[in-house]
Amino acid sequence: MSATAEKKKENGGRIEERAYALAAPILEEKGYRLWDVCFEKEGAMWYLRILFDKDGGIDSDECEEVSEPLNKLIDKQDFIGKIDILEIGSPGLTKRLRRPEHFKSCIGEKIRVTVRDEKGKEVSVFGTLAGYDDENKSFTLEKDGGETEIFAVSDCVKINSDL
Repeated sequence: MSATAEKKKENGGRIEERAYALAAPILEEKGYRLWDVCFEKEGAMWYLRILFDKDGGIDSDECEEVSEPLNKLIDKQDFIGKIDILEIGSPGLTKRLRRPEHFKSCIGEKIRVTVRDEKGKEVSVFGTLAGYDDENKSFTLEKDGGETEIFAVSDCVKINSDL
């Protein structure tokens, strides 16, 4: 990884951590749980995504309810100049698993794991999340037929819940 890419990753991680710490109490106070905060570049734009949920899912009125207080809080932060677009919403039905708490909360659920094969092509593997090893940052996938496979989170392109 280049020094520039490393610096972007480091700064992005700090922005995610700070935004997570700011958003969690606001969402919890209103009865929601913070699923994730992602600071990502898409094209020329940098997005800060604050994703929240509750049992039964959320609707557009609930997104609107938390958008104003979260927007006001983020606008006051010194990192606001690095954000082009602030998105506040649901993680969706096929939510991305990135944090240990994501894996722990989804044990027993169907997931889709995207990895690269030996030629660098992305391939998807489907199964049930059977366990998560916090120490090794790895998880066990039980495939149809009962065969299990262990994946290091760092070896995966993406990991999502699956319908």
